[in-house]
Amino acid sequence: WVQSVSSPARSRVVVGGVSKRQQRLAVALLSLCTILLFADQNLMSPNLTAIAQYFGFDDEQRDRKLGGDIALAFFVLGAPASLVIGCLADVVADRTFLFAITVFVGEGACFMTYWVQTYPQLYVCRAITGVSVGGALPLIYSILGDMFAPEDRHAVSSYIGIGVGAGISVGQGVAGFLGPTYGWRLPFLVVSTPALLCALLFACLVKDPERGGMESAVRRRREQQEHCIETPETPS
Repeated sequence: WVQSVSSPARSRVVVGGVSKRQQRLAVALLSLCTILLFADQNLMSPNLTAIAQYFGFDDEQRDRKLGGDIALAFFVLGAPASLVIGCLADVVADRTFLFAITVFVGEGACFMTYWVQTYPQLYVCRAITGVSVGGALPLIYSILGDMFAPEDRHAVSSYIGIGVGAGISVGQGVAGFLGPTYGWRLPFLVVSTPALLCALLFACLVKDPERGGMESAVRRRREQQEHCIETPETPS
């Protein structure tokens, strides 16, 4: 009777203690987050002229301040964030919570861009957004790497890669479609709101997998332990 109940339960869990449902949910939410994060990266480009007119910039100031300075600030914060958060991924107790915090920092700034009134405010908001774009990818690959066996990781990584390219296109499309009609501010709300919700759902619904739990040595040791538990020695 014990075997008839426990076997189906085990069949719903992959090696490493991560269920197939958790795997699918994690890939779906992280892919969607990737699309939204990289959509954020491209929200200003289609509406640079409208933004320049709002701040009273001429063509030279538009190209330098909006096209150059803000892009540089985005990288100056995003690159160190990628390094620091990538290192934190190896030591924090819960990477899903760290991922949510990373997204909330950057996408919160994107959300606040809707209300900026001055160029310094825009500059700071866009610079902080680089934290989530730079810091999210190391966490995504760290979490998924411990959720999937080595032979499956290349396929899972391809979904994230597709999300990066799709996000850039989505951001361009959203800003280009909404900006001329509803103003250059609205695309920041349209992209940041679902990104914040997606990160919250991920932190609440996905369990941080065991570090190294899908590596072959760990899997063999766990299988040996389970085999010893299931087949105890019979007394002589």
